[in-house]
Amino acid sequence: MSVSQYAVPAALVPPNRFDRRTPLQQVWFWEPDEWERFTCEWVRMRAPEEGYLGTEIIGGSNDRGADVVAFFTERRLNGEWHCFQCKLYQDELEVADALPEMVKPFVAAVETTRTLPTRYTFVAPRIHPRLKDLVLTPDELKFRFLEYLRGRTQTVAKLPAQLLGDVVKLAEATEFSMFWTINLDEMLEVYSKSPLFAARFNYPPSGAPAKLPVPSEPAAGEARFLAQLVDVYQERYGRQIVTVDDAFTHARSRDHLRRQREAFYAAEELRLYARDSVPGDAYAELQDDVLVNLVEVADDDHESGWHRLRAVVTQAGNLQVSGSAIASYFRQVQRKGMCHQFANDDKLTWCDGGER
Repeated sequence: MSVSQYAVPAALVPPNRFDRRTPLQQVWFWEPDEWERFTCEWVRMRAPEEGYLGTEIIGGSNDRGADVVAFFTERRLNGEWHCFQCKLYQDELEVADALPEMVKPFVAAVETTRTLPTRYTFVAPRIHPRLKDLVLTPDELKFRFLEYLRGRTQTVAKLPAQLLGDVVKLAEATEFSMFWTINLDEMLEVYSKSPLFAARFNYPPSGAPAKLPVPSEPAAGEARFLAQLVDVYQERYGRQIVTVDDAFTHARSRDHLRRQREAFYAAEELRLYARDSVPGDAYAELQDDVLVNLVEVADDDHESGWHRLRAVVTQAGNLQVSGSAIASYFRQVQRKGMCHQFANDDKLTWCDGGER
């Protein structure tokens, strides 16, 4: 993220450079490990709905067909669990790709203390229609799998005769409705609703900041920036303004005060939006970059607190912001409001003699 103190004509400022490729186009440049992490994030998003107690990435060459696992009890892979086998292929995942992988959980159940997963899901950017159809008919899938085990494929030929016999027996006794498929488009139905979506695919956050009404009576969270404004009004208009109530009723300050509170709450709208829509702390990062520029203006000599306030707000309005996921929402009213957020935290002080 960068913030420049020099004003540039809006027509010359390039838009935020978000990635215009679709998620599917971006995925082709991922490594398999990244696809596993993405799958694990998706599984965790579904944990409340599914009732998962925990999720883990296993992956690696000895994962026994379980890249990502989600379990329901503290017995984990010795109890009830779901398995997600991640395949990052340029082409669609086909039946011939799936059958060798299906052998692995049965071998693991025979050779180790692992139970068979109650759901085994192939996760790939794209799934071949024939594989999807086969998974939708568990009886046919089971027939094809047993047929595969009785063949002389390279995967089956590596299994010792006793182990293969045990695998066949277990497969014959298993309900093949445990097998599922899911592709990227289906995953994005869940993932796109998460704050992680904007960061992972370098997309602008979805939606827009929700309107935050300005309460008729000042809230406790406004106290410090309002006190600073009272100092400004008292210095400008005289000792008849001593309290916030005085500022609300004074003919010269009341409209200005109303506009400052509206700006403060507009900035709060953006802060809450960033919190709920963008991973990390995008708003705090934006504040840090903006404050660096405003402090220098506030430190200059000014005729009065009123002039310092106006100079700082003007500088905030002239800043050119880039690289932030919320930059497109950082309008003039939010810029003014952010100045009052700084005053509320005593990071900026309008009148000489106060603490900053």
